[in-house]
Amino acid sequence: MSVEVHVARQAVYDRANKVVAYELLFRALPNATSSTRNDELASWQVLSAGFLDIGLDSLLKGKRALVNVPRSMLLDERIRLLPADVIGIEILEDVEPDEEVLAACRALRALGYLLVLDDYIGQPESEPLLDVVDWVKVDLRAIPKGGAANLARQLKRRKVKLLAEKVETQEEREGALAVGYDYFQGYFLHRPRLVGGRSLTAHHGAKLKLLVLLGSPDFTLQEVAKVIAHDVALCYRLIQYSNSARFGARREISSLQQCLMRLGENETRRWIAFVLLPTLASGKSPELIDAALARARMCEMLAEKAGLGTSQSKAFMAGMFTLMDALLGAPMPELVTQLGLGDELADVLLHRGQSDFGTLVHLVEAYERTSPHDILPMCEKLQLPLEAVGDAYLQALKWTAEVSEFSAPARRP
Repeated sequence: MSVEVHVARQAVYDRANKVVAYELLFRALPNATSSTRNDELASWQVLSAGFLDIGLDSLLKGKRALVNVPRSMLLDERIRLLPADVIGIEILEDVEPDEEVLAACRALRALGYLLVLDDYIGQPESEPLLDVVDWVKVDLRAIPKGGAANLARQLKRRKVKLLAEKVETQEEREGALAVGYDYFQGYFLHRPRLVGGRSLTAHHGAKLKLLVLLGSPDFTLQEVAKVIAHDVALCYRLIQYSNSARFGARREISSLQQCLMRLGENETRRWIAFVLLPTLASGKSPELIDAALARARMCEMLAEKAGLGTSQSKAFMAGMFTLMDALLGAPMPELVTQLGLGDELADVLLHRGQSDFGTLVHLVEAYERTSPHDILPMCEKLQLPLEAVGDAYLQALKWTAEVSEFSAPARRP
């Protein structure tokens, strides 16, 4: 029996907001019956795809992969064929800790695998596993107020690392940090602590003008050249990028216009995005910047697959701007007004709307959260095969990894 698998990833952060691992999230598609057997098949397919088809470099960026493992897979000798320094094994909360399971955990831990107990909320039946795991994931959404602190006090005595999951806001992250949690997982970086009334100022100079131009219907290569000409560092970055291996052999450059013509309009939009974001979002996690770039690229590729034609550049902007409030720490309505975004893009960012762009952004967000039941109706509306969405996600991650060298802070020539 074959099982279609929907794969995404979610970062795990340490106390300094640095990524230490990615959980590989997967769901069997709704047309598959729910069973442990299907969970196991899905897990093996995810691991097979990761190691053999996708390659883990772009998916994990050198970090550890956390994979949900049912009982049958935990006891399967094949699990030991996976590299212990790459794989972290998440033991599902419904795994009964009998002697066979505990013995398997001890053996895997002795081989160097990281063992994680998933979805712990203090249930007595899981207590024997606390002696054989390295990390314990606590579901903040499944415990009463004050429960996170109580569990932290109890678990710290066992010398395990604590991972707070489903952390949705910065306030929740700070609360878990204060009571001793070591790691954090969730969308708290995507939910900014907004500063009402904050304005974008001329402090960013040419970069702010480029951001406004990026969201404007008046975007042209000529206008880009005019703005860049006033910023030496941006000129240097543009020449450096246009002469990279991505665009063939190096050529003698005689003008900014020549660089921009070599890139073309769509590639220029992308370049502006990954040069601007790290400077405009100073102090934000690199993971959040990567998420905005990957979301933009995924929207762009899916717009092409869906036959939206010349609207690919709009899709790229829509994907990137969905995280602009988190990147800049300002409410989205204020950003839409200050940047003078068009009605269509504003509708997508504020309401998601009923347009194809709104559906596209909804689709990408649903994929990130591995929500297949939400994804399928949107795929049907856009006439997109589901496998195209998964391919676009992985290609977007790969593209983001490839361009990351150009998103580092500029060095003056």
